[in-house]
Amino acid sequence: MRWLLIFFSVIELCSNLRAEERRIASFSPGATQCILDLGNSPELVAATRWCPLPGNHPAKRLCDAFVPDLEALLQTKPTLVVLPRLANPLWAERCQQAGLSTVVLNPEGPDSVLEDIALLGEKLDKKSAAEKIVAQFKTTPTTSPKRLMIVWDGMVAGPRSYLAKPLEHFGFKMAGRNDAWKKIDLEELLVINPDAILWINSQDQDSPIIPWPEKIQEFSNLAGIKNLPCVQAGRLYQTSSGHRWLPGSGLLELEHDLGVLRPSPEQTPSPKTTPR
Repeated sequence: MRWLLIFFSVIELCSNLRAEERRIASFSPGATQCILDLGNSPELVAATRWCPLPGNHPAKRLCDAFVPDLEALLQTKPTLVVLPRLANPLWAERCQQAGLSTVVLNPEGPDSVLEDIALLGEKLDKKSAAEKIVAQFKTTPTTSPKRLMIVWDGMVAGPRSYLAKPLEHFGFKMAGRNDAWKKIDLEELLVINPDAILWINSQDQDSPIIPWPEKIQEFSNLAGIKNLPCVQAGRLYQTSSGHRWLPGSGLLELEHDLGVLRPSPEQTPSPKTTPR
């Protein structure tokens, strides 16, 4: 028994030493949110300009996956570098050659967000905390899912996108072809016939989900499109993307805002009335 206690004490000590020595550079805003939610904020020494860090966080905003600077990165003395799934493989190799432990997030798919959280939990010795976050995404409402079309900068999120599994948690099904992302096609919209459409505009800050009167008016004048139930009910919305829409645990924060996409009958605007 005594040796067993000594063994576990050594394991715990080694884990604590690793945590104290760990210095993280994150090139992924979505991963940064996961790192914060896992409780590893003090270990972040470098991040992107888009990462959702607290205002007084000391991490240097010098990580740019498109124009990486190894010299600047090394000045922050990181021990772990987290790269987005679309990072240049040569950049990952350069980080590894510089002696840095490097993690590249999983290829995009409906489960990639859950896989990324599990991966980071493993790397940061927070497996249990990661499992709790993943478990939240795996709960789904008992009601039938609503077909939601998400249009982000002209691209439609499909069932193979990273948004698919997280949005199931909120009671939505990706209304699109069996792709990850595909350019919006109004003729295809007639076939898909979503219950609601949400346009996301890329910006630095999140904004609430609100009706889009101009888009409702535009679609109400298009042959065929104007007969879609979502157009007649005025269920066309817009928002802006901040960290909540990025692939990571921040997606859990959408629960309240997504409720507006499920209006009760008395809240549904008349197609002849401009919502305010």
